[in-house]
Amino acid sequence: MSSQTVFTPGALLAGRRAVVTGGAAGIGAAIARSFAAHGAHVLVADLDPVTDRTFDPAAGGSIEAIEADVRTAQVPEALLAHRPDILVNNVGHYLRPPRPFAENEPDLWEQLHEVNLGHVLRLTHAVLPGMAERGGGSVINLTTVEAHRAMPGHTVYSAYKAALMQFTRSLAAEVGPAGIRVNAIAPDLIETVQVPYAELVPEEQAPLWPTWSPLGGPGQPEDVAGPALFLASDLSRFVTGGTIHVDGGTHGAGGWVPRASGGWTNRPLNP
Repeated sequence: MSSQTVFTPGALLAGRRAVVTGGAAGIGAAIARSFAAHGAHVLVADLDPVTDRTFDPAAGGSIEAIEADVRTAQVPEALLAHRPDILVNNVGHYLRPPRPFAENEPDLWEQLHEVNLGHVLRLTHAVLPGMAERGGGSVINLTTVEAHRAMPGHTVYSAYKAALMQFTRSLAAEVGPAGIRVNAIAPDLIETVQVPYAELVPEEQAPLWPTWSPLGGPGQPEDVAGPALFLASDLSRFVTGGTIHVDGGTHGAGGWVPRASGGWTNRPLNP
């Protein structure tokens, strides 16, 4: 690896080609816009139309879109033809409201597998040879804080997200010699279409945010886009196999919350 500094002025992703799955809204859309603002040519793969392409075009980036269901067995030809240097596996969902595992139907397990893990394996497998031929690349997997802690009622979902984290680690070790980096981002408490905190948290409960995360909240999709931009760019050229937690500190706090009277507790009397 060259010792030449990478802290140079200008767009961080000038000339790079990126694929972002599920980039029509929320976190995926924010990532697509941030990449394009830094000069990347971004291809968004989503079932929904891309309606927000607001970014500074001065860096020479672009956003294109294809209608695609990444859960299907066939990898879209347009995705491979894009020749990505960067792949963001953003699609994921818990699909249903919380329910005890003993009451799950087995067909739900397969649905959860396809939307949270199966498509990641297929798409990553498809783009790796091209990345290696072109001298390297960056794969970014969107997991969740629930890959690192329990999620009662969503046992299978959290299990697949934990598997995605381990896939990230092991693949990073395998493909590092080819110049391909593989990392993950684990969000929590981010305002999205799936989890609209503006609707879920009544105004009278807004003062409780500091007890839910050290940095308060909620976070915004752009808070995830920043770390994704870092992982896609040469600023993280010696970073692989890791997970960045974008959660306002919930994972780091490990269940500790501040007392109104001062100090901290991991046994709140009024959770």
